Amino acid sequence: MKTIGHHTCLLNGDIANILRNAPFLAENKPDEGKVQFLGTGYYFWDNNLEMAKVWGRSHYGGRYVIIGVDFDLTSDTCYDLVGNRTHQIDLTKRLGKLSERSGNDKPKKWTLGQFFSFMQKLAKRDCNVFPYKMVRAIDLLKHKEFKKEQMLINFVEEKKNYTLLNPKIVICVFDKNTLNLQTKKIIFTT
Repeated sequence: MKTIGHHTCLLNGDIANILRNAPFLAENKPDEGKVQFLGTGYYFWDNNLEMAKVWGRSHYGGRYVIIGVDFDLTSDTCYDLVGNRTHQIDLTKRLGKLSERSGNDKPKKWTLGQFFSFMQKLAKRDCNVFPYKMVRAIDLLKHKEFKKEQMLINFVEEKKNYTLLNPKIVICVFDKNTLNLQTKKIIFTT
């Protein structure tokens, strides 16, 4: 599947320099208060310019640039927790095994950030353990800044069941070299 990744970054310096160096790494360093949802990586909104703009306004005080990069999301490179049921089942099994191995009376409850950080470390020793170069996931936080963009819609009037027409889908790329950076361009600037 092809998509466009939107990477929001601080407008700091000249745009040509930003374009040359983007995307920028988001490091997962919990001891320093830097906690990334899916571990260390290069973060993109999955084909969602409006979400990228909301992020720029709220995190960069309105001084931001959005870079677009073409993605090819294949099941052998992208661990897809959005549209690949096999990957969702695999994650559930892996988390269960990791919890069992904790050996405590109360199994450790892993977060996605912890899991993917752990998998990246294992993959450095043996790439067959976790061969994926990126992960794709939905962030379901209902936050006032994103509420308008999310577009909740009920299936039927009489029930509370709904779906999101514009979910916050995030892609975290573990290795910048796996990106098709020849397609990189500035999509938006403030």
